Amino acid sequence: MINYSITMRGVNSNLFEINQAKARVKAAQSAGQQPSTQDLALVATQQQQAFALAQYNDVMTIDKFARHIADHGCVYKRTDIAAILNMAVDCLREQLLDGKKVRLGDLGDFSVKLKSIGAPSADKFTAQNITSVEVVWDRGKEFKNLIHDADFNPVVSRSAQAAVLKAVKAGQTTVDLATTTESTPGTTPGAPNPTPTSHTVALSASPANGGSVSGAGSYQHGASATIAATANSGYTFTRWSDGSTQPSRTLAINDNLTLQAIFTANTPSGSGDEEE
Repeated sequence: MINYSITMRGVNSNLFEINQAKARVKAAQSAGQQPSTQDLALVATQQQQAFALAQYNDVMTIDKFARHIADHGCVYKRTDIAAILNMAVDCLREQLLDGKKVRLGDLGDFSVKLKSIGAPSADKFTAQNITSVEVVWDRGKEFKNLIHDADFNPVVSRSAQAAVLKAVKAGQTTVDLATTTESTPGTTPGAPNPTPTSHTVALSASPANGGSVSGAGSYQHGASATIAATANSGYTFTRWSDGSTQPSRTLAINDNLTLQAIFTANTPSGSGDEEE
């Protein structure tokens, strides 16, 4: 049984412009100024729709997973199964670091992906340019999509549960669910629809004269933000500080985000583009 709660998200095609207008409205209000009527009108056009958000009710550790296997008629003891699972995790990591692709039946393939900082030319590229070794899981057919075997159960979100628990500990008899970021319609009669919290996206360029960035501002929880890095003349965009080499990206904003666009000066021997 897969539990899910309901979250409201903006669906406007011009959501980026709306979020930028919200940021300007908030900045004007903080400064004690009257927001632009054009910005207010744009914010008023925002439309939201309800989407499902998966809610887990427990964390299945290796020990719990081993007990689960043992309880399904397995001839091995829980401790033996747990030992094998822990050994499998260690061996999987060892084989990946040894340059292997590990194929685990219907579970799928495991391999590694490299991220690196570009060098002016191939002969100047060294292992020091590699910044990240990430594990890639190519899901097997049994894990591509579980929709046909899944049953669903609507529940109150974890944030709403936390609000109720906090109220109980404080001796309160009412709970304001409007302070939570998600809710399940109908689970709390009479409760108002929640207002999603806002998050800040802060962007900068390095070096400052290497290029410009766009997309910074205040966004509602779960909203999409399109950020972009544009190199100035004589520079090439290399990467974002989180390792991404895509100059223009659309991100789901679920927390405050600080990113730096890194640019490199062009040289006659190469463009400075990053390679993977």
